[in-house]
Amino acid sequence: MWSYANSLTRLIAILALFPTAGGCVGNTSGQMTLPEATARQSAYFVERHARDERDLASTIAERMRARGLSAVAGTATERKPEHSYVVTYVDRWFWDMRMYLADLRIEVRDAKDQSIVGYGQSSQSSLKAMGQTHVDIVDTALDQLFGPH
Repeated sequence: MWSYANSLTRLIAILALFPTAGGCVGNTSGQMTLPEATARQSAYFVERHARDERDLASTIAERMRARGLSAVAGTATERKPEHSYVVTYVDRWFWDMRMYLADLRIEVRDAKDQSIVGYGQSSQSSLKAMGQTHVDIVDTALDQLFGPH
């Protein structure tokens, strides 16, 4: 009887959590404090972090260029003085029958004082990620910063 009661307790706990699973959850948020004209005319450096095995920095820079922005990617030592803004990012990848980009936060920082002048963030669940690539998530986060392209 103890085994049956233990199994029943587990089943009830799982069913109680089921409504919070959010199979199609996708969240976005963002803000840019730069005037649009300044944002469009500036030079951006997307700083690749050391643990980025997928070279997401290059993808971010590429998608920024697709929006007509001047952006290059590289390591911190490759940044040039003409870059007005440094773009950093935090990416979280998960495994659910495949690897998918679950959360991406992109921050735009003033190159001189490192203050944040804007950010864009996109989060999604495994089910929402079906049929999407990491490029789609990058575009969603950049939409929060610069508007749809």
